[in-house]
Amino acid sequence: MRRSSMGIRLQTPKLREGAAPVLHSWVKQTPERPAPKERCCPPPKKRAHAHNKIDEPELHISMDTTASSSSPDVDYNMDATISQPDLDGSATLSPSAAVSPSPTGSPSSTPTKVSVATQTSRISVTTSTQTSRTAVTITTQTTTDFAECDHEYTFVRDNSQTLESYKDYVFMIETKLQVVEEKCKQLEKSVNDLTAQVKELQAHKFSPNTYKDDNDAIRFYTGLPSFTTFMALYTYLAPKAMHLQYRRSSSTVQDSKPYQRPGRRKPGPKRKCTLLDEFFLVLVRLKVGLFHKDLAVRFGLSESSVSRIVATWINFLYVEIPALFPFPSQTAIRAAMPVQFSKYPTTRIIIDCTEIFIEAPSAMLAQSQTWSSYKHHNTWKSLVGITPNGLITFVSKLWTGRVSDKAITKDSGLLDKLEAGDNVMADRGFEIADILPQGVTLNIPPFKGSRDALSPSEVQETMDIASVRIHVERAIGRIKNFHILDGVMPITLFPHADQVFTVCAYLTNFSPPLVKND
Repeated sequence: MRRSSMGIRLQTPKLREGAAPVLHSWVKQTPERPAPKERCCPPPKKRAHAHNKIDEPELHISMDTTASSSSPDVDYNMDATISQPDLDGSATLSPSAAVSPSPTGSPSSTPTKVSVATQTSRISVTTSTQTSRTAVTITTQTTTDFAECDHEYTFVRDNSQTLESYKDYVFMIETKLQVVEEKCKQLEKSVNDLTAQVKELQAHKFSPNTYKDDNDAIRFYTGLPSFTTFMALYTYLAPKAMHLQYRRSSSTVQDSKPYQRPGRRKPGPKRKCTLLDEFFLVLVRLKVGLFHKDLAVRFGLSESSVSRIVATWINFLYVEIPALFPFPSQTAIRAAMPVQFSKYPTTRIIIDCTEIFIEAPSAMLAQSQTWSSYKHHNTWKSLVGITPNGLITFVSKLWTGRVSDKAITKDSGLLDKLEAGDNVMADRGFEIADILPQGVTLNIPPFKGSRDALSPSEVQETMDIASVRIHVERAIGRIKNFHILDGVMPITLFPHADQVFTVCAYLTNFSPPLVKND
């Protein structure tokens, strides 16, 4: 009687008659995979290309065998003809071999070897019968015969056997030499002509090196006074310009790239335009105001590349060039005070606002904010400040044309640079005395007010102030000489308008001073 571990009685299972118990296994057995059938496939045939095809040596063997099973003399006569192509595919060599087996009474069971040896290639031929095996090894020597080639600078090998044929060969060689010499002269002339054309094109290439001896052209294209000044400024900017991250779109770019680290170079193919040409391109865009299409043709670039170069360099110059002209101290200003300002020795800065025309925005609010009642046009306005000797030391950001001069002066950051004892010279419209820092005075022409006319002393004062204040107008006129600011500025330049105006303003400082210190 079977019982479980709990003491429960278990019944013995009964099987049907003739049935066998089933054994269960928790491990799944994988059936064996039948072995693959053996396949008899011929080896693949190698397909030779037409231009690499080499004719194999052909072996023609004709064997005449006369033998008798009862005759002890067996004579084998084998003629072997071998056609071996030479370097030109025409040479043929036909050796002959006679084979005689061992004179025994019965057919020989030992193979008989016959070898005919020459110098170069070896071809092994084996023939067999029921009673004997003959191994024939034949070596052939290839004779090269150079055929006449199509090229004029190749010559045929001399195979002449007689004096007349040798004379013909010499005459052919002399004729070919004359042809080759004429050809060389023509090629030399072509090389000289092409070299002259290249030099002429390089001499007329639109690049700064073309105008290195023409300061007037440099002044016209760049706004800088001479080629020496142009190269000095480029030498200062080049180490930083080598690691520029070129602008791809208006989206924000990363702060730095791996190639911008010291000692690293920018990856990718070499740029078509050198850094010097890129710098020249940007200055031409600012000074002459050429369109991107024109610059692309002149420098052999695409319009998108020109746009990317200009946008990148403008932002780069906006950071670097103003750093060359920091706001001068009060002591430095008074030490270099021109004689014309002897009546106003405490003048620190002369200020004035200027406006540039812009394309009318599509939004009504933007149109209203940029409308200038003074210019009767949509404009941007900027505050410009110069030292008494005419050096531009302050340029504000661009404001909409509706903003007043007083509001721009207050929010531009100029007042934070002034010190007690300074004097600010401005036009009559700058009523900013109430917003100046303590100890800073304002020097503007007197107002007529409700009076009919100014007094004689006020007229003289107005003339004295105007005679020195005119220098700020001259400085602004230099800025307007950069023709990118001519006419109406398109909307496409709006994202870079501040940078363009500031760079143009500070580039004028490389020109000779407006006021000479006599």
